[in-house]
Parts: sequence; C-alpha cells; structure tokens
Amino acid sequence: MTLIFSHHFFIFTTNNDVQDLLIFGHDIDSWLIYVLIFFGLTSLAFVSVWLIGFVMEGQSGKSVKQPWE
Repeated sequence: MTLIFSHHFFIFTTNNDVQDLLIFGHDIDSWLIYVLIFFGLTSLAFVSVWLIGFVMEGQSGKSVKQPWE
C-alpha cells in the first residue's frame, strides 16, 4: 500500500463520507455506542479500584501517609 493510497483511504472530510462504511459488519453509529459503553465501564472500574484501595487502607488501622513522608 503506497503512502498516497493510505492517505486517501483513512482520511475523510465529513461524516457523510463514512455513512455506508461497515467495519466488521457494523456501521459507524454502532461502533460509537460500543465505544461509549467501553469508556463507561473502564471509568467505573478505574474509580472502583481507587475506592476499594481507599477503604482497605482506612480499615487497616494505619494512618494514611503521603509519599514524601
């Protein structure tokens, strides 16, 4: 694949350019919904890891120390 061909293959100017494009059998609207669900789940997992760590450290009985202490 030449550089010129890849440039025209991957770049589009408006959303109408990819209107009928199917990626793995799904249109772009479906992929946008999948991405939003994925980001929502990963953000919940990220927040839950920090909250669980905060609760576990609070229940350990040790005082919370700053990294520079």
